[in-house]
Formats: sequence, C-alpha cells, structure tokens
Amino acid sequence: MLAVRVAVMSDVHSNLEALDAVLGVADDLGCDRLLVLGDLVGYGADPDAVIARLVERNAIAIAGNHDLAAIGRFDATWFNEVASSAIAWTTETITADTRAFLTGLEPRRDEPDALLVHGSVRDPVAEYMLTLEDARVSFELGDFAIAFFGHTHLPSIFRIDERGRIDGRILPEGSPIEIQPGARFMLNPGSVGQPRDRDPRAAFLVWEDGRVLGHRVAYPIEKTAAKINAAGLPRWLADRLSLGE
Repeated sequence: MLAVRVAVMSDVHSNLEALDAVLGVADDLGCDRLLVLGDLVGYGADPDAVIARLVERNAIAIAGNHDLAAIGRFDATWFNEVASSAIAWTTETITADTRAFLTGLEPRRDEPDALLVHGSVRDPVAEYMLTLEDARVSFELGDFAIAFFGHTHLPSIFRIDERGRIDGRILPEGSPIEIQPGARFMLNPGSVGQPRDRDPRAAFLVWEDGRVLGHRVAYPIEKTAAKINAAGLPRWLADRLSLGE
C-alpha cells in the first residue's frame, strides 16, 4: 500500500496560474510527491516559469507530445494550425535550461508503484485513450496494477477485473475511487492548464492508501488569457480557457 500522499497531474501547458493554484491545494492537502504526466509546455505563455516551478518541487515528470515537439523530437505537422503556432512560439521562446529539462524527459516512466505514460501503453506519446477498446490494448500490453496517463484532458478511469471485464467512466470530483486488490486501473487526472470537459477549473488527483480522489481548482483565468494575448499567441488559446474546451 502506498505510504505517501501523491498529487498526480497532467497537461499543464505553460499555464502558470493554474499550476500555482493546484500546487497550493496539493500543499494544503499534505501531498508528499508530485507526478506530472506530460505536456508541461505548449499553448500557454509561461513555459519557463512552469518548468522552474516543477524543478523547485522535485516533480517526477514525463514528456508529452508538445514537450517533445518543442525540442524537435516530435513532428509538429501532426498538430493543427493553432497548436503548431504555439509550438513554434514555445520553441523560439524557451531558455536553455528549459530546453535541457525537456530533453531529459521520456513519454513513459516505470515507477515502483505505478506506470506513467502520456498517451497510452501502446503509444506513450500520442494515442488518445478514450474508449474501452483503447484501454484493453494498454492493459494487454502491460503488467501494471496502476497506470496514470494524460493527453485527453479528460478526468477518467478505466478498470479491468480478474475476469478481463473492462469498465470506464469519468473520474468524479470529490468521490473516492477505491483501488481494489486483484483489479487493474488506468487513471487520467484531467488537465491542469486546459481542461476540455466543459469545466474550466484546473484538474488533478490525489493518490494514497489504496484510493484516488479527483479535485478541481479555480484559478484567475483572465490573467492567463491576458498573457496569451500579450504574447501574440492565437486568441482561441485564451478564449477556450473560460469555456473548458
């Protein structure tokens, strides 16, 4: 059984205000460790400050597709026009320290008590794991009891029991999910910096003592949006934050 309290988050996307709000709540909850499941940068206007915060916190982080694209390790033509523009801006803007930090990350990491991937076990970088069949493939390709993933920006949970039956649903806010012995789990905390479930509040989860609990945190969206617009990034990246999409 996990002996520490862990904050698990993903898809910060250079949103410093959202990250700071989540870290403040994680501190209030007494979290001992911080796991970050990729896409630390991209879209937002504060890539260097976000990376500096995570370094200060000794975060255990993996790379997402935006992180890899920002350092030339993922083909940016895969992105739509808005995302491509943001990646180009990020690549030109980040400091050498930020670039070095991102260069040291991979999209999969095997921790003693959990598997961390950005997309899926089949494709840790770029697969969107949204369906039960997507989840079944990842369960079949790994022998983990618990895996955490990101990329979809949707808080969600997939579970497979000892008979191979899979279910999946939205990870609820404020309702504990028990990690039962014998079953295996894949959990997505949702997005800190750009939620896409029609709830604009930053999302993360807390994991301890055989259970996980989803949290949502309000942050000053107007401040983040103003920074995005001031940086000359596509306006949609600012507008979508208040819509949660």
